[in-house]
Amino acid sequence: MTRANATFAILAALCFALGLGACKGGKETETPVAVKPTRPPSPSGTMSLRGNYEYRGSVGTFEDCTTGQRWRVAQEGDNVALEEAYIVSGVPIGEPLVVSVEGGIDRRPSPDRDGDETMLIIARFVTSWPGADCLQPSDLPAPSP
Repeated sequence: MTRANATFAILAALCFALGLGACKGGKETETPVAVKPTRPPSPSGTMSLRGNYEYRGSVGTFEDCTTGQRWRVAQEGDNVALEEAYIVSGVPIGEPLVVSVEGGIDRRPSPDRDGDETMLIIARFVTSWPGADCLQPSDLPAPSP
């Protein structure tokens, strides 16, 4: 075996070991059409979200406009500012208010059952749009003061 052939054999074996031999060679795969978009977390652990916030009893819930996912809002972080904005917005209690927040998703102890549940932790309340729906950002009116 010549030196060139030996080098080629080593490189081929290395490529195969790294998984390069399993490539499909340009073969296309089908993607389901009705897949809901997902939102990867930002590197800092928080992300900008826009969605419907509802406050009923002492429980706040948030439904993301992009994915439709719904979470209970944890009683920590900037949650107090979000609750205050909801109350002063004039939206009837229990009705949705479109808001923008920065926050993250994490597991917290459930206040009404054993174990943990996935909750939205509000790092910062940004703004609200009383009377708006979950529309594209360009369709939203100017933020409330």
